[in-house]
Amino acid sequence: MKTAKSITIAFLIITSFSGSSRDVFAQDKLVTPPSEILGQIEKINGNDMIDRLANQRVAFNKNRLKNVIPKAEYLINRNNLTLISFNGLDYYVKNNRVIGIRGLNLSDSVLDQITAKLVLLDSIQFEQSERLNNEYTMRNTDVKKIWYINRQFMLTLKMLSSTVRDIAAFTKNENPSLTVELNVTKMRSPNVNKAATNQDMQSLVSLLK
Repeated sequence: MKTAKSITIAFLIITSFSGSSRDVFAQDKLVTPPSEILGQIEKINGNDMIDRLANQRVAFNKNRLKNVIPKAEYLINRNNLTLISFNGLDYYVKNNRVIGIRGLNLSDSVLDQITAKLVLLDSIQFEQSERLNNEYTMRNTDVKKIWYINRQFMLTLKMLSSTVRDIAAFTKNENPSLTVELNVTKMRSPNVNKAATNQDMQSLVSLLK
């Protein structure tokens, strides 16, 4: 009788341990996709890329005759699994969506909100870069239009940089996953046009003083 009872207890312990192992493994898969272990993932420094896009445009604007027109590039819009680092956080991106952040256990809802913010800004900066390039190649170049689009392009990159910086700041806590979950929902949706208008108004006010 004691032997049968001992076997039953041992079976329950093993079953429980196996279930816990499966849960831990499942969490590890969310944090570190198998493809990264196999080396089948592209890695990008997102902060360096933002700086490069801005610096290329500044250099071109200073002397258009001696510089090649900067190519419009996406940061987030990628089909293959890519690891993009922003402010110390590694974002796993695939099919133009943030599917996870290394070390954080985030809900699909929060990942969707992060995706919406980053993809919106990424698509705007890409579109503005293309618009600038098209304007430069036109016979009758509109200098004022170029100035305004360029202003929006730079502002979009700045907003993208501040957005990922704010998300990274949420992780400086004892419970980073929970803090990100709670604070991302409170972040406002980026509005480049409104921000550009506010900047123009501030510039006008400073000129009138």
